[in-house]
Amino acid sequence: MVLELPDPVAAAVLAIRRRYDPRLAGFPAEITVAGSSGVGPLLAGQALEPVLECMQGIVDACLPIRMRFAGLRRFASGPVTWLAPADPAPLVALHQRLAGSGLAFAPHRFEFTPHCSVCSIALDPPLQQQLLTEPVPVEAFELSRLALYAVVDGRTQLLHRAERRQTH
Repeated sequence: MVLELPDPVAAAVLAIRRRYDPRLAGFPAEITVAGSSGVGPLLAGQALEPVLECMQGIVDACLPIRMRFAGLRRFASGPVTWLAPADPAPLVALHQRLAGSGLAFAPHRFEFTPHCSVCSIALDPPLQQQLLTEPVPVEAFELSRLALYAVVDGRTQLLHRAERRQTH
């Protein structure tokens, strides 16, 4: 499950990815909240309707989130370079709500670190340094969509997108 980035931030992220990691550029610009760290991916075999209801409940309770990126970072455990949120607390709260939702997730070896990956491959040191000095989107934006994707044969497939319901 991911929080999809809105344009023009999404376009800026995809432009950086195209320059440094063309494979990653084929994926949506997003912040993963279930799958890459913390709770792992959803376990197969769960009934879809409760998953979608859970997603909608989390969206209604936690979104929108107003945020901005603070800069680029690199994980010590591997080659991934990522955009760090200026305030990760709302993303951590959403992740904790998802983790406690009753949905079944595969285990994952990394703790949850809110981030937007821009490069997932090892780069030569000069190119890595160039990446770390890339201008990044710093304007504030709103996260308002939680989406469920599957990765099939290295390609993403949107399964469901939830947006906050209007209350009257």
